[in-house]
Amino acid sequence: MCEATVYLKGKSGQKKLMENVAIIKPEADNMVLVDLFGERREVRAKISEVKLVEHEVILEEL
Repeated sequence: MCEATVYLKGKSGQKKLMENVAIIKPEADNMVLVDLFGERREVRAKISEVKLVEHEVILEEL
């Protein structure tokens, strides 16, 4: 499987935001995340790091 776990990094540290993310779509200052079940979440952030082998994406709060 190619889904990812998305983490959000902010001033207070890093936390798990969403699992089984299949789509990450940048829109202006937001990232739209959609998981395998169609759950959608928007977060005001930018991509900080993508770890393909570990299936992890780290977003940084704006």
